[in-house]
Amino acid sequence: MMCGCDDKLLQAVYETGFALDEATLYLDTHPNCPIAMQYFQNARRMNRQAMKAYEEVDGPLQVADADSNNWNWINGPWPWEGGMR
Repeated sequence: MMCGCDDKLLQAVYETGFALDEATLYLDTHPNCPIAMQYFQNARRMNRQAMKAYEEVDGPLQVADADSNNWNWINGPWPWEGGMR
């Protein structure tokens, strides 16, 4: 069951993922912009940190990140159980 802190962790994943996507799109049209590349690298680092913080509390966000020794992908709440907001 998700507590309020989990909502904040997931929100950080969404926000940093959005920043990463926007930086990627900008770099597609401005590949030689050093400021954009620096922004992209920072957004990527922040997104990885946000994902790691969320996964430490609630488990993997993507099936590819499920533990290979223990099928923990199914341990969290399903969308109809409040797993997605």
